[in-house]
Amino acid sequence: MMPRFSEQRQDGFILIVVLGAVMVLSTLLFRFSRATQIRLDTTHGLYRVEQAWHCARAGLSIARAAVADTNDVCVEQRFDGLFKGENPLPVGEGTFLVRILDENGLLNVNRLLDKTGQPDRMRVDQMLRLIDLLNRDGGGNERISYGIVPSLIDWVDPDGEVTHLPFVERANRGAEDAYYRGQRRPYRCPDRPVDTLDELLRVKAMTPEAHGRLRAVLTCYGDGQININTAPMPVIMCLSEQMDVALAQMIVKRRQMRPFESVAELRDVPGMTDKIYQAIRDSITVWPKMRYYRVISEGTTDGRICTVEAVLFRNRQAGNVDMLYYTER
Repeated sequence: MMPRFSEQRQDGFILIVVLGAVMVLSTLLFRFSRATQIRLDTTHGLYRVEQAWHCARAGLSIARAAVADTNDVCVEQRFDGLFKGENPLPVGEGTFLVRILDENGLLNVNRLLDKTGQPDRMRVDQMLRLIDLLNRDGGGNERISYGIVPSLIDWVDPDGEVTHLPFVERANRGAEDAYYRGQRRPYRCPDRPVDTLDELLRVKAMTPEAHGRLRAVLTCYGDGQININTAPMPVIMCLSEQMDVALAQMIVKRRQMRPFESVAELRDVPGMTDKIYQAIRDSITVWPKMRYYRVISEGTTDGRICTVEAVLFRNRQAGNVDMLYYTER
């Protein structure tokens, strides 16, 4: 009897060992399967992201071709609605949205100085009014400081003297090398024109939120003459202290029907007075000497969104389109 009982115990022990081994193997297989699935999901996600990048780059390529194909892509009727960032266009397994801004229709931060290197009062006032407009329409957003204006002047002017704007009550002093060298991560004040708007994040008083709101209405390209055929409402309204919303809207309405062929045509816009016309005519144009465009292309694939941004220069002499700036985000 004892041997049979011993054999039964041995068989039971072996069964327990086998069951334990099966459980261990099952656990290992589950973990392996889970890890494999995670790797597959990650690979699929990366594949979709790469597809979204390709969609965004395709949008940029189409915009670049359009810029090369016409004198002014922003007012050409055959492109009306195509480059306003409103209608997604299919490409491959995804879509893209493209928005083109005319850099010549924006306020140029490199033109806050006149030809003698001194602050240009007309453009300084325009910049201050632009800040007022953005603050007024900013809702609950952080207020943009006037201090950005004298700081921008010091950033681009060649001297080492701190700019003071006596006609501004608050935040009227700029910053030169001593201020920037005193930061936790010191750097120099370049004392030269701005190359890209991203550079403005290093300017005193320029917060990331202020930069995000200002970069839609500022540029660092061109001769400073504002293209009245493409300028957004805030830029039109900052041109003169007498320019109100109604007149700015009339200008936009008139150019939508037919682009201005000359600056003098502004005289015929309802609400335009001779005083306002005389105040703005020297700072605007309808035929920019050089064409600069900002292209923002957003690619989407299976919920993944990727954006590329570039600044294009239509080089008439060389007959091509140069890319002056490119970033991905």
